[in-house]
Amino acid sequence: MRPHPRRGASAVLAASALLLVSACGGAPGRERPTDDGSRPEATRDAANGPANATPQVKPLTREQTKAAVLTAGDLPSGWKVMGEASDAFGPGLLQIGTTEKTPCQPLLDAFVGRSNGPKPAAHAMTELVQGGDAGSMLVNGVTSYRVSDAVKIMRATLDVDACESFSGKLGDDRKADFTAEPLDVPRTGDESRAVRVTVAETANEASMQHDIAAARVGATIVTVVRTSFSTADSSSFEDALGKVVEKVKRTERTERTEKAARAGKAS
Repeated sequence: MRPHPRRGASAVLAASALLLVSACGGAPGRERPTDDGSRPEATRDAANGPANATPQVKPLTREQTKAAVLTAGDLPSGWKVMGEASDAFGPGLLQIGTTEKTPCQPLLDAFVGRSNGPKPAAHAMTELVQGGDAGSMLVNGVTSYRVSDAVKIMRATLDVDACESFSGKLGDDRKADFTAEPLDVPRTGDESRAVRVTVAETANEASMQHDIAAARVGATIVTVVRTSFSTADSSSFEDALGKVVEKVKRTERTERTEKAARAGKAS
């Protein structure tokens, strides 16, 4: 049984977002980017294997990731940013919940939320909420790594077939039942993929839908998670992913242009 959209929808969405974006331990120190000569093997979609190699790129800086996250102006009217962009990163970031069914945990990690995953060079995250009694919430992350780490994250196995239905816990140890299914999104960036996870709390029968998408742009992974009652349309979700990918691409183009200009002056 799903809660009625008009019965405390904002409160439910806010509570869900707090669980979704909780980061244990605050913001740990960031690793400096290391030039280990690693290159991604492909730019093809993560689920389909390698294609053409891409040139090595550096991770974005803290300031660049913050500049790339969504703002209310990037979306149609009716969306509101909830506070300033955060650079906090720690175990469990963006993690929807945990499960003892090992093949299913990656579905709850929202790509960059894995507890033992690689540390990013820079990260920023923001939350936006849509007005109205049955609105949606978007959580957007821009997380930059070494290219090799970004590729590995995007190509991690998401075993939806083995995890159509499973049990686990939310961030505050509340028991929950999860269902997962593939989700198609327009291809964007160097590679992109998505999954839908529905969470039903065991105690109060509240059910929320999480549409989770990620796209890689060079060394940077863009994540967009839409939390909603299952009536929300997909247009704002897909538009949000595309907008952030374009912002990251612009940042990288600007960086290359400025680097070329500096090189020209030096010569």
